[in-house]
Amino acid sequence: MHIPDPVKLNPVASYSYQPESPNVQAPGAIDRDVLKMVRSLTLEEKVGQMTQIDVTQLIDCNGKLNRTAIEYWVGKWKVGSFLQSPGNRNGLYQWYSAEKLAEITDAVQEFATKMGSKIPVIWGLDSVRGASFIKGAAIFPASIATAATFDPQFAYDAGRVAAKDTRAAGAHWAFAPALDVTVNKFWARIYESFGEDSFLTSQMGYSSVRGYQGDYKTDRTRVAACMKHFIAYGNPFDGSDRADRHVADHELLEYYVPSFKAAIEAGSATVMESYGPVNSEMVVLSNFYLQTLLRDHLRFKGFMVTDSREIWTQALLYKTARDTEQAVEGALLRTSTDMSMVPNDESFSNVTIALVKSGRISERRIDQSVARILQLKKDLGLFSQPFADKELQKTVGSAQDIEFARNAARESITLLKNANGVLPLKTSENVLFLGPTLNSSRYQGGGWNVRTMGPTEEEGDAVYQGFADTVLTGIKQVTGSPAKYMPAVDIDGTTKYDWDGVIAAAKQADKIVIGLGEHPYAEFIGNINELALPQAHIDLVSNVAKQSGKP
Repeated sequence: MHIPDPVKLNPVASYSYQPESPNVQAPGAIDRDVLKMVRSLTLEEKVGQMTQIDVTQLIDCNGKLNRTAIEYWVGKWKVGSFLQSPGNRNGLYQWYSAEKLAEITDAVQEFATKMGSKIPVIWGLDSVRGASFIKGAAIFPASIATAATFDPQFAYDAGRVAAKDTRAAGAHWAFAPALDVTVNKFWARIYESFGEDSFLTSQMGYSSVRGYQGDYKTDRTRVAACMKHFIAYGNPFDGSDRADRHVADHELLEYYVPSFKAAIEAGSATVMESYGPVNSEMVVLSNFYLQTLLRDHLRFKGFMVTDSREIWTQALLYKTARDTEQAVEGALLRTSTDMSMVPNDESFSNVTIALVKSGRISERRIDQSVARILQLKKDLGLFSQPFADKELQKTVGSAQDIEFARNAARESITLLKNANGVLPLKTSENVLFLGPTLNSSRYQGGGWNVRTMGPTEEEGDAVYQGFADTVLTGIKQVTGSPAKYMPAVDIDGTTKYDWDGVIAAAKQADKIVIGLGEHPYAEFIGNINELALPQAHIDLVSNVAKQSGKP
């Protein structure tokens, strides 16, 4: 059972950025000292660098850090990367502050830098819309809303603030931005990317990468960006997440590749391959997509990570590999994959070590990936200072950041129609507010908000500990009086509340505002079979309009 993080935030109101060079810093050739370091490592240490493990494996049954587990994963298995926040998993706190998360990341670094090869770990976090997994950090609009501003500066600002807050917690790598051109409207992940226009997605993606990374080789308030999900992930043939994408080669190059090309030009240090197949070829096993297209054609020189368990699913889900050995062998020999997001067991390390020792994979192939990983660790400054920056912790949730996020939200609002001049609302008018989303930060926030699937129903808005507004609180701040509000219906459309009272109040109102929506979700959890709202939501709108006499 999660409990509130006890840290009381008192951020500075504003802060200054380090000036950013106009020259793009990007991954390039491997430094000689990095190559020397690679040669000094044992096979086990090399494979450990290619392994990414979820923070779940470091947390005990009471939700606290298990130091024996650190020794196991870092000491025995030489793991070079971890991901996520315990608040998104099995940790003690609902929403970890930068200070509390840093206690965990710093403990891991303390062990990693004193044992064995003494190589620090790189910690990844889903800071996809601000560092939303960190308590009090400014949460920005989803990427689809950011795109609705048509101003790449907002994508830059979101990345810039997310990078700072991510680094404050001792993480160095953001799994963002998502550059999937979203073609199928049934797809559950549309809101995570910048929409269906390839040019706009490219422009937003370029600025987003610059925001996250900037001068990442010298500026320690920046993180490594991760352009994802390569490639054509946004066009599943039936709309369901991870389904096959039927895409002609010319369409792939003209429509789906440009956003990734723009991100590479912006210097993206890493890339994440996509779940599932394109044209029935599994991307994680594809020489064409992950070597010929990504490395040879687009000339990407950074390192590549798989999406979660994607090597393993070849044997266990898709049956494109006979067993896990064949899955690992195919991924490493056919493609340029550098790191496996395993993320919960020793399997990748075990199998990879065995394949090298048997001669089925050369150690030289392993060295190529390890060199790219260690080069990024050097570029991020981890060999000199791998720990969380306590000064940055003082800026998390600053008024400056909140204003950046609010400006993005304001500019993202899209007015489709203003019949009879119904807007703007006036304080002198009797306005009735209806619907489940107007009184819920959780519903407004959606997925990747506090955690992957958003706060639970049981947590509700209490999880924010006061770090969130609703439409109703905003109305009160503007007018000085509570809004006249009735929920009318629940978010699922399964329960109606006092509809006779709703209709009576609607008849008395000058204007009516209705807020509808859906539960927070992410990935395949959000798969749908139709685009319609619940029938009760539709009925609410039509009945109120009909019986109140208002259009």
